[in-house]
Amino acid sequence: MDPRSLPIYRYEDEIVRAVRDHRVVVIEGPTGSGKTTQLPKILLHAGLSSGIIGVTQPRRIAAVSVAWRLAEEMGVEL
Repeated sequence: MDPRSLPIYRYEDEIVRAVRDHRVVVIEGPTGSGKTTQLPKILLHAGLSSGIIGVTQPRRIAAVSVAWRLAEEMGVEL
């Protein structure tokens, strides 16, 4: 599946604008919409990161899984 087909990409410009304009932004969406895996990539590609992406999850295994998934999608080593 192409990650760009996930629902979060419909709001990419709006999300980037909100993050640029506000100190705190809350993103809400259904499970599987791309919030966890695609939001960090959207912000990185918009120049809103120094190249380091931090993702938090309530469980360690989830955080590690997300990190591996992002690294794979972006073609970088973890």
